[in-house]
Amino acid sequence: MKKDSGEEKPRARAPSPLASGRQRLMEAALQLAATTRSLASLGLREVARQAGLNPNTFYRHFADFDELGLAVIDQLSGQLREGLRERRRRPAEAGLKLDDPADPVEAWRKAQDVVRESVALVLDFVTEHRTAYVVGIREMHGSSPVLRKALRQVLDDIGQDMTEDVLGALQLPLLQREDVAEISQLVIRQMTFFSLDYLEHPEQREQIRRQAERFVLLLFWGAIAAKAPQELAASGLRFPG
Repeated sequence: MKKDSGEEKPRARAPSPLASGRQRLMEAALQLAATTRSLASLGLREVARQAGLNPNTFYRHFADFDELGLAVIDQLSGQLREGLRERRRRPAEAGLKLDDPADPVEAWRKAQDVVRESVALVLDFVTEHRTAYVVGIREMHGSSPVLRKALRQVLDDIGQDMTEDVLGALQLPLLQREDVAEISQLVIRQMTFFSLDYLEHPEQREQIRRQAERFVLLLFWGAIAAKAPQELAASGLRFPG
């Protein structure tokens, strides 16, 4: 008897009949592409059938499957970017500046809270949108140059958002824009791997979540330590064990 690994498998279910025709086509394409296929390999009729629509309906909403894929990317990336930015802005809204010498230990603790919330949002988001995420990762290396370019642009945009938020809201001490931009891009790209592990190994999710948090903190801690080791030592801060 085959043992259940506990892994959540994507299921091809019919899109909600209450959704618009455009949304139903997007959901249907993702469901059909969720296992081993790419969007480019799908047929118009099978997508329309999965969506419960007449095949002619497709061209009322999309010129081709690249345009459909771009619509999915735009919809989901917008939700993720706004959620991440809202969480990173919370310290600034509470009046926290990490370069405030009054209480650097408390400031670092708050920074850890921001990292924890941001990592949790990403992992929860990819879990909620598992099918779209898996298809998106596959399309990053797929046959469509249009979708490959769009997905890489999403990663760049999220990295740019993170750079602006760290510089503006968190105000990390001693780091220049180019330092923060480089760290942000590393974080965003590494989170794609953490997210895949999180989906594929549900029994290890708490461990993966902690690893992702520690990875982000290590990058920023190491950059600050490299820039000003004496100032960091004098602050009394210690990297969390």
